Amino acid sequence: MTLYLLTLCLLALTHAYYRLPFWLLSIFWFFTPFIFYKLKFITNTQGIITLFLLLNVMIIGNLHYIRHLFLTLPLLRILNSKDRINWQQFEQIDDGWLVTDFEKAIYNGQPDFKFVDMPSQTVSSRAKTFADSLLKNRKQNIIKFRHAIQPRHYSGMAIDATYGGQAFNRQELAYIIGRVSQLDPLMAALIGIVNTESVISIIQKHGTHDQKNLYLPQFAAGKKLPFLNTTFLYELLENGKSSIEGRIDIESHQQQSTHGIRLSFTDIIMLGTPESSVFYLAVNLSDFANELSETTKLGTALCIFDAASDRIVIKQGNEAYKGLFRYYSCSAKDIFIPLSQIVGGFKNANQGIKQMYLKQASAASIWPAAVSATIHDSSTYISWYFAHIKKQNSRALLNYRLVRKQLNRQFSHRQRLLNIQQMALVSGDGNADDMLMSYSNILFKNTIFDISLHQLSWLRTVLGSNAHHIKSENNLNQYFRVKHLSMELDGNSHEINQLPLMKKVALSAHPWYKKEVEELNHEHIDSKKLDFYLFKHIAYILHNIAKIWVHAVRTSWLGRFIWPKSKHQNLIRRMSSTYAFIADMALIKWSLKAENNTEFTGFLAQCNQQLIVQMAVLRQYQNSNKAGGNDDNTKYILKQSLRDSFFLSQQSINQCINSAFSRFTALLLKIVIFPLGKPFHQASFAAPNDMSLVDSGTIKELAENNSVLAQIAQASEQLSHVKNIENAVTNATGLALTTKNYEVLIDRTLAAGIISVEQAEQIRTAYDSIHKLELINHFGKNNED
Repeated sequence: MTLYLLTLCLLALTHAYYRLPFWLLSIFWFFTPFIFYKLKFITNTQGIITLFLLLNVMIIGNLHYIRHLFLTLPLLRILNSKDRINWQQFEQIDDGWLVTDFEKAIYNGQPDFKFVDMPSQTVSSRAKTFADSLLKNRKQNIIKFRHAIQPRHYSGMAIDATYGGQAFNRQELAYIIGRVSQLDPLMAALIGIVNTESVISIIQKHGTHDQKNLYLPQFAAGKKLPFLNTTFLYELLENGKSSIEGRIDIESHQQQSTHGIRLSFTDIIMLGTPESSVFYLAVNLSDFANELSETTKLGTALCIFDAASDRIVIKQGNEAYKGLFRYYSCSAKDIFIPLSQIVGGFKNANQGIKQMYLKQASAASIWPAAVSATIHDSSTYISWYFAHIKKQNSRALLNYRLVRKQLNRQFSHRQRLLNIQQMALVSGDGNADDMLMSYSNILFKNTIFDISLHQLSWLRTVLGSNAHHIKSENNLNQYFRVKHLSMELDGNSHEINQLPLMKKVALSAHPWYKKEVEELNHEHIDSKKLDFYLFKHIAYILHNIAKIWVHAVRTSWLGRFIWPKSKHQNLIRRMSSTYAFIADMALIKWSLKAENNTEFTGFLAQCNQQLIVQMAVLRQYQNSNKAGGNDDNTKYILKQSLRDSFFLSQQSINQCINSAFSRFTALLLKIVIFPLGKPFHQASFAAPNDMSLVDSGTIKELAENNSVLAQIAQASEQLSHVKNIENAVTNATGLALTTKNYEVLIDRTLAAGIISVEQAEQIRTAYDSIHKLELINHFGKNNED
């Protein structure tokens, strides 16, 4: 009997995994009881009972009329009893632009490992020369450095050469922003936002020919500067329209009638400088008199405003962000603007949400990681070098297992950031304007800031009291202002912003849910069409469960022995299928129940990001192996990064289930997705020996703008050259050399003839460098402004 039931389950699992038609499964199910009865594996009674139960399932699954009568119509009555206002929150707002094919594949549990390769790190000499020109005043203090970089120097970086700009591509923009970030992260963030998130990028990508000719040359020359205003993107995604309303109207001027938009708004808060004048706003357009359209509601459009020509009131506020910006408020009462100020012209009157979303996704793929890469590089290398020269309790920090694990964790997160940045800069299908990811870039934006702040916290755990001087000397402590600036422009709470984004992503990426919601929102519901969608949706759920179980077996210790190839890909497929299944279950509950603990959307977003991290790190690992460039240390970091990411994705799924479902339902779902137990454990980061993870090229580049790193690296190198001498002094005196006793111990061993004069000078020079670093930390000049 056990073998018989197992056979029935395996038949169902095979059909669900390969998505075979249900009628084929019905045929196998029908003949299986007769075969097993003939082979005397089951009795006549057992065969009759199971066949009767199977026939019920087969009839409901294959006969549409029966299924429609006993399943679809009762379910439809339940759905009709629900509040339709809740359904309207789940209406799709896009026609495919919200989610890329790569992201849709991950969301549906079918990750595509054949995406376009990551871009090479080669940067044009023109971009390097431009970055050098921005940094030519790096020897001055930070205030003079910021004043030396005028807006005309950087506001045209992404503008086409036709309009006087530098026309740098996305990789070159990231390189230049990263170079500036080595000296001043806040200034680098400003350059990134102006070139990728402001009205400049909107006009560059979506503007009409006249709009480009009017504004872009002036932006490139620094004659006009943009205001930085809150995007309102998440409000647009939540409501499907802007809260600022404008109506189509006619205004007569010099006996000529002109169509335009009449609107009012109060105190739009913006960031800018006294020279800023141009910004954009999302306006919900209405044509009540049907002047230009047969429909009353035209949609949301982005409109360009210029303080120099439009009748708007600008008020100046306080200084912010170390004097880089001032706050401004903008108000307008019953003003009239021509239709030519709609970005892209009147034909794009309903394209405002799409334009803003694509702009945000593109910007998030460039400047956040570029600004943060320096934080990761500086904090990891400073920690690594400092652990080699600093002693605590007469033992070098590197001799403590706790410190080595911390260093490996820092290098692991640095590696993940580099892989994320490379993947974000990948162009889908080889088209420079087509991004591999869209909403994932927006999700990663805040995550990158958070993990970079963690890097600074980990830096403090290694450096102790030395951290304050080192972080302030290199302006690393200015980085928290970068995150604050990003949050101010996006909205204060990233967790709240995730709700509308993940809701719309689910509708856009799910193959059936949007069709079901669209049908349910009709006044007269086609029950036959709904029956088809529901049956396909159930098949989709069972398909994901089957993939979870199959990959659970393949990734078990026995499965790895039988299927040794593609181990990491199978692990990613398993977590992607798990993510697809749990996201589907949570979305169904979210739409059916008005009151929900929406905290689960944040955990879904975290799992989504970890899946992409796994694919990025795996691609780096595979490419390096093919090229033969992976040394043992790099392999270890990449493997630990994968292991840690798998654990974090499993943890996110577990937290999502706990927050979205009741205790019993959560327990049942965990049994389904973890049939053999939870497979992943937190990475230990405990390397068997001292790993050398230093990239000499990166160190040389960072040292040009990071004096402390240069000093620590030099002291570490000097100390490594006198290691044998240090051991001789320690063995002779019985005391460990420290900055407190090195002069006495060196003199004593020199007098005893154990070391030579030359050796004494070498080790004295090394410890003088270390001692000097300690003194500078407590008594040196602090360059923080």
